[in-house]
Amino acid sequence: MKKVSLLLAVVILSLVGVRPALADTEMQCTADMTTIASLEMCVQHAYDQGFIYNKGVAKSLLTQLDNVQAAVDAGQTGVAISILQAFIVQVESLAGVQIDPDHAQHMVQHAEMVIAALSGQ
Repeated sequence: MKKVSLLLAVVILSLVGVRPALADTEMQCTADMTTIASLEMCVQHAYDQGFIYNKGVAKSLLTQLDNVQAAVDAGQTGVAISILQAFIVQVESLAGVQIDPDHAQHMVQHAEMVIAALSGQ
């Protein structure tokens, strides 16, 4: 048990020491990564911290998430999931170009968790 705790501490410290902003983003998103609102906060935080390099990209991603919420509110879960899948494709295509690759990966995982929640998984 001590080895596992020590390994976990080393991993956490390496995240904080090497990539403090990534660790901060992960911390902000771990409370509940299954909601659209938490994904919106994640995208906004990534932009605020400079991990989404272009305001237009951040605005586009946030608009997609607004559309996801509107679809959910209208009872159109399938449409919401389709929009989230398009969100994932957009994030993946911009990784390393307009979005920090590590943060892009995190946002994709976050979106996948929202899809799973909407799908009832």
